[in-house]
Amino acid sequence: MRLMSHFERVPLAPPDPIFGMTTAFLKDPRPGKVNLGVGLYKGEDLKTPVLDAVKAAETALFSEEKSKDYLPIEGDPLYLEQIGALLFGEVLWKQERGRIAAIQSIGGTGALHAGGAFLSEEAKAPIYISNPTWPNHRGVFTSCGLPIFDYPYYDAQGFAFDKFHAFLNELKEGSIVLLHGACHNPTGCDPTLEEWKSLSALFVKKRLIPFFDTAYLGLGEGIEKDRQPLVHFLESGLEMLVAISNAKNFSLYGERVGALFVVTASQKEQVTSRLKQIARVRYSNPPMHGAKIVAKILSVPALRHLWERELTTMRERIQAMRGALFSKLQEKGIDLPLLQNGKGMFSYCGLTPAEVEQITLDYGIYLSKEGRINVCGLSHANLDYVAHAMCAVRKKDA
Repeated sequence: MRLMSHFERVPLAPPDPIFGMTTAFLKDPRPGKVNLGVGLYKGEDLKTPVLDAVKAAETALFSEEKSKDYLPIEGDPLYLEQIGALLFGEVLWKQERGRIAAIQSIGGTGALHAGGAFLSEEAKAPIYISNPTWPNHRGVFTSCGLPIFDYPYYDAQGFAFDKFHAFLNELKEGSIVLLHGACHNPTGCDPTLEEWKSLSALFVKKRLIPFFDTAYLGLGEGIEKDRQPLVHFLESGLEMLVAISNAKNFSLYGERVGALFVVTASQKEQVTSRLKQIARVRYSNPPMHGAKIVAKILSVPALRHLWERELTTMRERIQAMRGALFSKLQEKGIDLPLLQNGKGMFSYCGLTPAEVEQITLDYGIYLSKEGRINVCGLSHANLDYVAHAMCAVRKKDA
C-alpha cells in the first residue's frame, strides 16, 4: 500500500531563467548554436579556463597542506586579509581595519545573503536595488525578509545619473541602497568617478547605507580603477557593506569563494560576532580550498604577478569582443554605442523579448529575454553569425 505524501501540495518551482537557458542550450542539437547567457568568462575557444596562477597555487598547496580541519567560522584569516587589501588598497585597509568586520562566504551570493540577514535584523530598513539588476538580487533579499524597492538606473543614454541622484535625495535616513561596484550587471554602464564622488557625498548627507555588490573587480578597467568607488566611500567615513565574489576574476566558479565586509563606526567586535552567528546556523564553516588558492596567489608576489597578467588578458578579450560586435552591427546599420562604451562581461544588445525568442528559435543563439548578452560567449569564429542573426531578427520585426 502506498501512503499519502506529506508533500503532495508542494508546488513546482519555476526553473531559474539563466541556468534553465543553459539546459536548453545543451539540449539544442544545432552545431552552430551560441550561448550568450550564463555569466561565465570564456576564452576564444569558448571554454572557461583554469588560470595558470590557480594551477601553480594548487600545486604549492598540495605539497604544503597537512590537514583538512575546519576553518574558523569567519573563514581563512589570510584570505580575508588579502581580499580586504585587494578591495580597498593596502594602505587604506591597514588604516581602517579596526572598524571593518569581515567574514568569508559561500560565493558572492552567500555574502549578499549574509549581509541581507544582518541588515534585516539590525538595520530594519528597506533595501533599494537598481532597475534593472541581476535577477537573483530580488530573490536573495526577499529570502532575508527585507522590503525591496527599485531605483532608476538606466535609460537610452546609459546610466541615468540625474534620476538616480534625485531619487536618493528623497530617501529616508537609514535606507539601504545596493550598488554595483564595477561592471553593472546587466547593463555594463557604471557611474564615472566624479559621479561616484557626488553620490558618496549624498549618502553622507542623507545618512544612507551603501551595500556594494562587487562581482567583477578587475574586469572593468583594472583593479585600481575598479575599486575607486569603494575607496572613496570608505574614505568618506560611511558605514557600509561590501560583498565580493572571486568567481569571475580568479575563474574559480565552482569553488564558491567570496567574502562580506561590514564597515562600522566603532562596533567591529559586535558586528563580527553577529556575522559569525549568522554563518554558524546556515553552514557552520566556509569551504577551504578556493579561499586558500586566492590567499596563496595574492600573498606570493610571483603568483600575484602571474594572476594580474591573466586578469589583464581576460579584461582585454572582453573589451575586444565588445568593440568587435559593435563594429559588426554598425556595418549593418545598427548603432549600439553603449555596447562599445560599457564595461565588463554584460551588455544589452537592443533586442526585444520577441526578437530574443526569434533569434533562439531561428539561429540557436541563447540570451536572456530582456536582451542581455555575455560578450564572452562571442569569438572571432561566431561573431559574423551572431551579428547577422541580430540584424535579421530586427528586420523581420520592422
